[in-house]
Amino acid sequence: MTNKNTGLVFNCYSLRRRMKASRVGRFIRPASVVYLGAVMEYLLAEVLELAGNCARDNKRKIIKPRHVMMAVEMDDELKPLFSDVIMPGSGVVPGVHTCLMGKRDQDTFRGWARQGLSKTQVGAKE
Repeated sequence: MTNKNTGLVFNCYSLRRRMKASRVGRFIRPASVVYLGAVMEYLLAEVLELAGNCARDNKRKIIKPRHVMMAVEMDDELKPLFSDVIMPGSGVVPGVHTCLMGKRDQDTFRGWARQGLSKTQVGAKE
């Protein structure tokens, strides 16, 4: 179960020790630990690759929790896996919900003085 034998980066001995400590099962076979390590390593590589691409798109050299969250939210396969996960320091998903968008007319982007909504009109005498 060494890294040389399994070809994994994760330490299988520590994974097996953690599985025993968390009482996953009565007996923990070495093959199951290697399989778990391979799956975890694959998921980690996938998430880090997408987060690295997201950081590069935002012109950053360091991957931050925000980039991990954005990568997970944009990926259709990872989004259901991380649906109940709260990532501290990652912020919220960008976007404005359609129900919050008000109706726009010709006076929407005018200032208060031009709409006649302020109490004193500019240049008006009482």
